[in-house]
Amino acid sequence: MLEYQGDIYRDDRIYVINLSQATVKRGAETRTKWVLGTYRNSIQLPATRTDQFDTRDEAIEYLKECEPTVPLISLWGEPLEIPEDVDRWEYWIDWLAKHNLKSAISGQQHVPDWVKKEGRAPTEDDNYQTIVELTRDDIEPERSRVKKAKKEVEPTQDDQYQLL
Repeated sequence: MLEYQGDIYRDDRIYVINLSQATVKRGAETRTKWVLGTYRNSIQLPATRTDQFDTRDEAIEYLKECEPTVPLISLWGEPLEIPEDVDRWEYWIDWLAKHNLKSAISGQQHVPDWVKKEGRAPTEDDNYQTIVELTRDDIEPERSRVKKAKKEVEPTQDDQYQLL
């Protein structure tokens, strides 16, 4: 455990990534996607973003670009300095191994401690996540309905002039 900027982190990485399958719902449509879930690597592991892919290979291709850029506590929030004349991904994997850490490509899932205490250890194939995609209208349907109704009845500047 490391303390950094007032939070306790699980290791040197400020963010960690999980590679897993997830159910993605949008309205009545449901589909399975490969997801890279990014979490702040603090004790609580709050989610910060998700990226969806149709195939595992597409997710891994993106993962190989982004994971080596994760900011590190030991470098004051900067990513690992990787020499230009080496394979970035291999260099990153070697660095992780030297620090007894694993890449998301390994299938390891970062989960909060309470999940581990309950004896659950999800894998990338468990499809343990559900992502519900919402539009602004889904979140604020009343506001959208009122706004639309106002547009229909609210006089324009020309209408106001005619009313005078």
